[in-house]
This record gives sequence, C-alpha cells and structure tokens, in this order.
Amino acid sequence: MKKVISVLLSIVIAVTTLFGATSVYANGTATDKLEQIETISGYIPGQTAVSSNCYTFVSKVCQYLYGVPYAEGLYNNYHVKHNSGNYETTGIYTSPKTVPDSQFVEDIINFFVSNASAGDIVHYGALNSNARKTHTVMIQYIDSQKMEIFHSNYATAGYSSSACHIDTIYWQSMRENPTRTIYDEDGSIYSMNAIFYSTMKVANSGGIGISISHFKNYDNLYTAGVNPAPAEDETTTVPAGELDVTGLTVTSQGCSKIDFEWDEVNDATKYYVDVNNKTKGTNFNKTVTTADTNISGLDPGNVYEIKVCAYSGNVKGDYSTPVVTASKPKKEAVRSAYSSGSKKIVTRWKKLSGSCSGYQLQLSTSKNFKSGVITKTITNKNKLSYTRKNLKKGKYYYIRVRGYTSYDDEKIYGTWSSTKSVKCR
Repeated sequence: MKKVISVLLSIVIAVTTLFGATSVYANGTATDKLEQIETISGYIPGQTAVSSNCYTFVSKVCQYLYGVPYAEGLYNNYHVKHNSGNYETTGIYTSPKTVPDSQFVEDIINFFVSNASAGDIVHYGALNSNARKTHTVMIQYIDSQKMEIFHSNYATAGYSSSACHIDTIYWQSMRENPTRTIYDEDGSIYSMNAIFYSTMKVANSGGIGISISHFKNYDNLYTAGVNPAPAEDETTTVPAGELDVTGLTVTSQGCSKIDFEWDEVNDATKYYVDVNNKTKGTNFNKTVTTADTNISGLDPGNVYEIKVCAYSGNVKGDYSTPVVTASKPKKEAVRSAYSSGSKKIVTRWKKLSGSCSGYQLQLSTSKNFKSGVITKTITNKNKLSYTRKNLKKGKYYYIRVRGYTSYDDEKIYGTWSSTKSVKCR
C-alpha cells in the first residue's frame, strides 16, 4: 500500500511540476528532518544519546519526526504489535540461516530496497524467540547503493553503547564481506556489514527475523517529487559514437575504496561503471550520473580493472580503455624485533588480514628514517620474518614494515607500521 501511495504522489507532483511548480520536494524528506533532529542535544551523533536503550531512543526520535512516539509492542525479538494505530508493518523477512551466504545478502538488500523508506523503524533479532537478542534502528537514508541507520546502544570502534550514531551499510561492501564490518584507515567504520550477522551467530539463534514499521501518515508529512520525463517531441537520439568515455583516471586509493574520474560526456544521462576484481575473479557494477565516483567496499590489497561507458537514454557508447589498479594493503604491524646475536636483528610481523604481494621493511639509525636507511623488499607474501646481519654493534635501529600489492609492473604500498627500536648486540 505504501508503494502505491508513493507512486501516486510522484505522479501528482510530476504533473504539478509540468505546470510550473518550483520545488522538487513538496514537504521535504524524512532524511532532511532527521538531519535537523541530529543537531539537538541527546540526538547528536557521537555524543551521549537521550536514551541508551535502542527502542526508547528510536521512539523519542519518532516524537520529533512524526509528532507521536513509537509506542508499539515488540515481541519475539522482531515482531511488532501496533498498539497506537499510528504505525504499520510494511515488510517481514526471516531466514533460518546462521551464516549469511550470497543469496541471503541479496535477499536482505532486495527486502530493504523494496520495502523501506527513510524514517522507517527496523527491528531485527534471533529467529528463535528463546534467544533474547534484538536491536531497533531508524533508517536515515536508503537507495540501491546503501542504507544509513540512526541508532543507540550499539558499541563499535569509536562509539560507546551510550552514544547515538549514524552508520552506513554499502550494499556492495556487504556482498563482499557479509560477516565483517569494514573500517577506514583512520579506524572509523566505513560499512557496517556484519550488523545482521551479529545476531545470526548468537548461540541457538535459529536464524534471523526482521520487520519494518512505517508511519501511517508518512506521505502527509514527507513526500519526494520526481522530475517529469521530456515530452515526445523533445526527445532526441544521440549517436552511440558520440558517447565514448575517455580520460578514466585514478584520483585516490585507500584500503576499501578507490576514487576515479573521467572526461564528462556531452548528452550523457548516466554512466555504467564495471568493476572486475582480478585477484578473486569476481565482478560487480554501479550506475552514476556524474563523471566521477568512488568504488567502495573493496578488499584491501586486491587488483581491480575498471572501465566505464556512457548512456544517453537507451543509447550506449563504447567502454573506456580499462584502468588496472589496486586497493592499498592494510596497515602492517611489527610483532617483534630483537637482536639475536652479534650484529644481527630479527624482525617478525603479523600476517595481513587482507591480500598483498609482499612486504617492504626498513631499518634506520634515525627515528625519522632520514639517515642510515636499509630497505629490504620481500617478494614472498607468506614470509613473515627477516634477519639483517652485519649491523653496527651497540647502535639503536628503528624498524618499520608495510605491505605492497603489485600490478602491471607497479606497486601500491600500504601504510607503514608503528616503529620498533632495538639496540644491536
């Protein structure tokens, strides 16, 4: 019913636009309102939440968002009994699986994209009602690429359970790592992929159950307009030969994402970005409307081939010349460094959780690695130690290591590890 109403509203707004309406949004979006709420004490991301109970927190958000609290009854971890008459269930998903395989991930993505809107309330928990595990969140934003959630009482790196925070689940990142949340190089969450798996792996969970609740008068408060399609006599056909993409370039690289840009194509209405993971032999794609994008949810230290083509309506141009590049390996960590005998130092490091082609190690007689630098490249990615001989006895050496990934006679290096210091015997 919700989808039917939304479609009808879109048609009405589109017609209004044809006759001179000046705004795209009739009353703004729930996301707009949530961003205003998030400036209020108790609702500011990263700060102490108005309630450390996830259900109560969302209820209080609803008080601001809809003018009425979310006072519905929750039972069996994820089912909802609608006590107030202000909300309705628009979708229920259950799975007896306790490990998320590829089909589960696609089912979850389709479930949310088909049934959820910004401002909806999500309950999820163990399918077995005897395994008391549940969590409640507010959907901040959702589209075919990602879902943002606003919630509390969920401790993660950088947030205590008493804080409220906004987290993102990039669908492609979840596809590639459904049991592992991905972090940026600064330690902040990039994509909270494992949020549903955290319940599925509970002892005797029996699987997972999810429900979505929607405010009944939603469309009276928050409606999104759509731009009307051009009239038939305004439709033009662009020759495919005028849609070729050139200038595809890497602009930045990280462990889990790579940024690209290319020359803007006149008359292009969208671009199709094809991503081939050459390390794993997997492939995915995304559609964008601007001449740049970031490919997110990548595996650290993997080699990728990227190509882009442009569309004008249904007319497709040729793909660009492919660009081969790699995501950075994860930051390495030196496990130990010690002087094992006369003029020798042994360094051992931890195996990377992601992929790499090998390691680079440096020893220096200065803390800033400006003098007396010895660099060793280790091409065997399974070798996790190195012994350096003929060093200066009684001298302190500073040691660091990093991983690298090779592609097309190029190397991309990860971040240097923290430095260890050893006095050579």
